[in-house]
Formats: sequence, structure tokens, C-alpha cells
Amino acid sequence: MVLGEKDLGIWPVTIFRDPCSASERPRWVAVACEPTQLPREAANSCLVLQYWRKQLHCPPVAEGETPDAALANLLAALNGGREG
Repeated sequence: MVLGEKDLGIWPVTIFRDPCSASERPRWVAVACEPTQLPREAANSCLVLQYWRKQLHCPPVAEGETPDAALANLLAALNGGREG
């Protein structure tokens, strides 16, 4: 998926493998923040990720079966559910 500035707007995006997903069927997490805004352990610990998500420091958080799907879900959430 190739994105332009129009697609992302002003939001930074970080995508990482969901540590809560099974290794044989990994899921991906996309968040509208810089990697430095995430706790380092969030990408490695399901417990830390779940705790961090409840803090709402960097909403929204989207998931998908692929990095592209996670990003598409994040963009939909950032755009209020409307597709552009």
C-alpha cells in the first residue's frame, strides 16, 4: 500500500505485530503516534499493550490481519469511519 500525504494527513503512524496474537496467525496494530510515544514493551508484551490501550494516550488504535489492513482500519477511524 502506497500512501500519500493526503491519505495520512498530519498523523504519524506506527505499525507493529500484535503481541497478543498467536504466532501462527499474527495480527497487526496501527496507532496514530510516533514510535517514541509507545512504551517500548507495548510491542512485546500483551499485558503492557492492553494496559497502554486503556490509557488512551494515543488513540485511536486499529488492528488488522496484515499491516495494510491495520493501516486501512486506522485511517478509517481517523476519518470518522468514512472512506476517502
